[in-house]
Amino acid sequence: MGAEAEKTGIPAVSIVSPQFVSFAVTSARAQGVAGIAVSVLPYEVMTGRIKEPDEACEKAAKEIVLGLTQWKPKEPKQTGEESLVFGGNDYQEATDHMNQCFLARMWSDGYPLIPPTRGRVDWMLTGTDLPGDRILTNRFPPRNGLITVEKVAINAAMAGARPEYMPVLLAVVDSLATDAGARIMHFLTNSVTNQAPVVIINGPIAKELNVNSSYGIMGPGWQANATIGRTLSLLLINGAGAYFGPGGNLACQSIPGRYSWCFAENEESNPWKPLHVELGYPAEASTVTVLPGKGTHLIFLQPPIEHLLNMIAHAVQGVSVREFGVPWDQLLVLSPSHARSLADAGLSKQDIQDFVFKKARISLAEGEATGFIFRQSPEWAKRVEGVTDREGTLIPKTEKPEDLKIMVAGGQNCVSSTLIPGLCNMVTVDVDKYKPAAWNRLIEAAAEAKGRGPISF
Repeated sequence: MGAEAEKTGIPAVSIVSPQFVSFAVTSARAQGVAGIAVSVLPYEVMTGRIKEPDEACEKAAKEIVLGLTQWKPKEPKQTGEESLVFGGNDYQEATDHMNQCFLARMWSDGYPLIPPTRGRVDWMLTGTDLPGDRILTNRFPPRNGLITVEKVAINAAMAGARPEYMPVLLAVVDSLATDAGARIMHFLTNSVTNQAPVVIINGPIAKELNVNSSYGIMGPGWQANATIGRTLSLLLINGAGAYFGPGGNLACQSIPGRYSWCFAENEESNPWKPLHVELGYPAEASTVTVLPGKGTHLIFLQPPIEHLLNMIAHAVQGVSVREFGVPWDQLLVLSPSHARSLADAGLSKQDIQDFVFKKARISLAEGEATGFIFRQSPEWAKRVEGVTDREGTLIPKTEKPEDLKIMVAGGQNCVSSTLIPGLCNMVTVDVDKYKPAAWNRLIEAAAEAKGRGPISF
């Protein structure tokens, strides 16, 4: 709002806590102004923890007056660098110099990067028929820079990805460029909470790219899983400006999934419809789904079914958001063994969702004592208005049964499943429309380069 006022010639000041000063300037520049005046209030004042805030408020008031009457923006420095050259005694030393430079400029995730040479980026671009200068979006805050096809290819090259991954990567950017994706981007780049983008691949392309859907789906060892997720992480850093620290992503702690979090559904071991079919896509379609996940919650239990259902409900009940009835997707990743046991007992996904919705509740009194609020669920707020039995009134952690999304992934004969708590609704888009005309030749070349076809367990 302040940047919009500045663009019309009306002086504006952003009132922020100390850690958001650089972030406010970055956001203002993303909206087309050279900068914005800021007034700093300590976090303790903003949250009411300081009972005598007069001194801090007086200082902030002076900054506001100064910002409205005398402040002038400083023009950002322009580097004008179209390419960078790094030298050394050998290739390794030159690469080390590049990595240190990229770290210093906050262009890296901390792991070693593969040099995005012109040749390697052009190789990545063989994975799409779109021109490199095609603009995909400018909706990646706080920087809101232009994300082009070539910029996706550059970050994919640095991540160690292959050209055939480009359709998935372009689809991921497409999903985050939508209105629903903008809400995901808010949590990924503008929020102090701890979360990471979960990338889920469905359909035939999962096998074509050899994306792991079996043992160790969220662990190391698979190039597609590791580098598709890492490319998105680098795009958030280099495209959105969401590096960690002042001016970037201010997540208080973050989670390991921020490096990379990508896997496929084990559709062959799914006794029900796969996730993308549940979301309205044909079974033969290839899709990618993105969800801002807050981490993982282990569900480790042998049947009987009653115990398993209660454990799932207990996990959902413990989802740690400070609100009742959130209308956000919570992702249950069932192992094939757990899924088969539930299906053999005659349970559908809807049966599981209904059971969990009724069971995963806490009393109004317990929630209030924990500080829970109804900000996201006015319907439930109305239902409990005037209720006197605070102990006996039970409130769900999600707004409706369908907020629990269910998929199947992981290895056979395992009794471990995973709940991934979400912070808003997932977004799913089609991948097939991004495949190049020479897709089959691209996949054949990839299989030949790897010296093997897809692995199955």
